[in-house]
Amino acid sequence: MEEKIALAATAIVLMAIAFYGATTGFDVMSNTLAPWYDPVVKLDEVALAEWSNENIPHNTLFAGDLFACEMLTATARAICTVGGAWELADNANTRFFENEKAFTANSSKESWEIFKKYRATYVLVHPRQAFYGYGYKQPHNENFEEKKYFELVKQIGQAKLYQVL
Repeated sequence: MEEKIALAATAIVLMAIAFYGATTGFDVMSNTLAPWYDPVVKLDEVALAEWSNENIPHNTLFAGDLFACEMLTATARAICTVGGAWELADNANTRFFENEKAFTANSSKESWEIFKKYRATYVLVHPRQAFYGYGYKQPHNENFEEKKYFELVKQIGQAKLYQVL
């Protein structure tokens, strides 16, 4: 009888430890995995791409994160700094690295210089975490507010389209 009580007590302690670990680790785990479970592009980004399809010449060069670029090539019939057949481009790893750097740079000028290097005409931004090249990152969208380098062309919801000046 005592053996059954000890076994039941051990099982209860182990379940309590597992429950505690699951509840305390859930926030960390869910924040780490959140970008992979969220939509990779938001509806307002798609609406902005549809607007671009109607109002911007096709085959114009855009910049965005990988998934926005894939969506832009299909929806707006655009060319993008990354996405599409980027793996066939010269220096694909450098292109990915610099695209990410342009969106996470500490200055408007640095972002602008990278976009000018790749001859990007428009930049699609959204405040969501995005996959710019090497993992999900939070963009520095405040860089695009600098009127010396970028001009807001259209906003739909939280998605913004800037022209590179």
